[in-house]
Amino acid sequence: DLRGFEVVRQVRDLARAQNSAALAQLAQRLASAERGGADPFAKVKGLVEDMIEKLEAEAEADATKKAYCDKELAETNEKKTDKTAEIGKLTTKIDQMTARSTTLKEEVAA
Repeated sequence: DLRGFEVVRQVRDLARAQNSAALAQLAQRLASAERGGADPFAKVKGLVEDMIEKLEAEAEADATKKAYCDKELAETNEKKTDKTAEIGKLTTKIDQMTARSTTLKEEVAA
């Protein structure tokens, strides 16, 4: 794999430039893993893939929760509008009946 070889070469060059035994050892391990066909980053790739899956699942759960909340909020607002209109109608009816009651009381008193 050309990418693997390039990674090994870059780490080896960096080890020489930094005069670092740890980097040289890492380059050697990467080279042996590359020759063996094993992916030295398999564990990291697996962890990243697991994290992506977890984040996608959380995003899906959040989207589901948001959709539920949006639906409930819309229904609540609709009910509130209906109840406000009903209150207006009943208030008007009470005012009319109060006026009628006052009129009838005046007629009885007269």
